[in-house]
Amino acid sequence: MQAKVNTLCLTKRKPKWLALRFIKLTSTESVFYSPANNLKGSSALIVIYKNGLTSKTMQYIASQSNHPATVFLNQNEITKRHCNIRWFNQTSEIKRCGHGTLAAANFLIKHFGYCPEVLTSMSHERFTIKVKKQRAQLLLKSIEPKKSELAAGELKSVFSSAIKAAYSTGDKNGYTVVLFNEEFSKDDLKSLHVDFKALSKLHKNAVIALSIKNKDKKNAIAHFRYFAPQFGVNEDSATGSAITVIAPLLFRLHGLNKVKLIQQSNNGALLNYEFNNAKVVIY
Repeated sequence: MQAKVNTLCLTKRKPKWLALRFIKLTSTESVFYSPANNLKGSSALIVIYKNGLTSKTMQYIASQSNHPATVFLNQNEITKRHCNIRWFNQTSEIKRCGHGTLAAANFLIKHFGYCPEVLTSMSHERFTIKVKKQRAQLLLKSIEPKKSELAAGELKSVFSSAIKAAYSTGDKNGYTVVLFNEEFSKDDLKSLHVDFKALSKLHKNAVIALSIKNKDKKNAIAHFRYFAPQFGVNEDSATGSAITVIAPLLFRLHGLNKVKLIQQSNNGALLNYEFNNAKVVIY
């Protein structure tokens, strides 16, 4: 099975690592973009490698990339039903990465005409892929957050707006969703000030700032931002895995199981999902 893929350089000069004998091919793929709404989404560098690529080398390759995530797949596994997947940013390995997984799945569908049914992370979490109209959809188990006075207290000095409530998951997946006292207008969440230094010291979870705009069940819209300085990323541009905690919370608070999410990062992103039976389909 051959793919017509041009090796994409990350800088004007060809990176030295592209000469490594165990790199089969590389490419880039973007997800969650919407030209109609001027939202650029997020990109990932996809690296298909042969046996022998070490974690240290993976981290080095990712450190040379200007993409939010670098995704690694073994060429011996990509044609099977189950395939291992790893993600790195410029400084460390990422435990779970929805946008990188969708990008990798779409790349495989586009260039090979096939994608594994399940991509499995290093922590043995299963990322199930559904294919609809030759585009990948990501199926994940939802993570139910609990209201947390502790999290609200820790984050009080981090944000420029007063916190209404905070909802946190367990330590395993590490998310806290924050709602604020004031009702943000369409663009106000962009102006929310975040003390990243304080956040990295005070709180162990990645933090999602969430604001619901339209609660109509047919056309529900919510806005959010995602902060994780503790994991090497002050603010992520497009965050698919965070929907696993956003979806059950919006269902609990507003009875919504299908919402259009706009991530108000610098690039902006448009994410759609459906929530049913403790599972979330993200596309």
